[in-house]
Amino acid sequence: MEEKIINIQDYELSGGGKFGESYIKRDNPNILLKLYPTELEQMGLDEFDRAWKVYKTGLPCPEPGELVRTSDGSLGILFKRIIGKKSFARALSERPEMLEKLAFEFAETCKLLHSTTPAEGTFPTAKFQYTQEIMDDPFLTPEEKNALERFIYSLPDASTAVHGDLHHGNIIFTEDGHKYLIDLSEFCTGTPWFDMGIIYRQTRQIPEEMEMELYHMDKKLSTAFWNEFVRNYFGQDVSIKEVEEQALVYAYLRILVLERLLGKPSLQIRPEVHKLIGLAP
Repeated sequence: MEEKIINIQDYELSGGGKFGESYIKRDNPNILLKLYPTELEQMGLDEFDRAWKVYKTGLPCPEPGELVRTSDGSLGILFKRIIGKKSFARALSERPEMLEKLAFEFAETCKLLHSTTPAEGTFPTAKFQYTQEIMDDPFLTPEEKNALERFIYSLPDASTAVHGDLHHGNIIFTEDGHKYLIDLSEFCTGTPWFDMGIIYRQTRQIPEEMEMELYHMDKKLSTAFWNEFVRNYFGQDVSIKEVEEQALVYAYLRILVLERLLGKPSLQIRPEVHKLIGLAP
């Protein structure tokens, strides 16, 4: 596909991080540009493809537009801008007294996602996606890779929609109550536990200083949100401990999947991973 060339001077920087920057078009504030670093161009191509497919399924997400490049060759995607949006994480950090309402609405949006079954073949499976990343991980031995592949394919199958990077920062909402899924480059199909592992990781596992940096909340608030979310998603009588035990398995896999992208091994979880995949001494 030939991308349209744009002038970055026509856009004003509105935010950014390790995985890209966002800009607002100066003469049309209804247009958002998401620009990717050169080394993450494939992520941008994946997001363009999957954002369109998610949009066509009818799931709530920002309307994607054209694939573009800046004059220096950086890849970008134009989206219809969601004006006045706020992530659940940001809203919780600003209004912790709204925890119950926010956790309920976040859970309802997750349930909508996980009650959707895309047409077969529309998206890759989570198992395929995770295995591909595992095989490309420079920090894993061939023995670990083979054992992980066997383990991943032994997990339950499902044809459910899976966000692939689901957490309280990747669902946004507006004052009129509309919710939107964002950051769709890893959208896939499989058991919702792949998403549960990520939510668990981002609310319960990461260090408090990272929680503050990413989501502007302390561990106590983050844990309370997770607990309330679990009760709303699974039912008020659910055992949070049992949910966490199941989610932990998928959280470990998610950590491994991110090793190549982050450029460092997660040695602290290797003993537990080895137990899971049958490599423990």
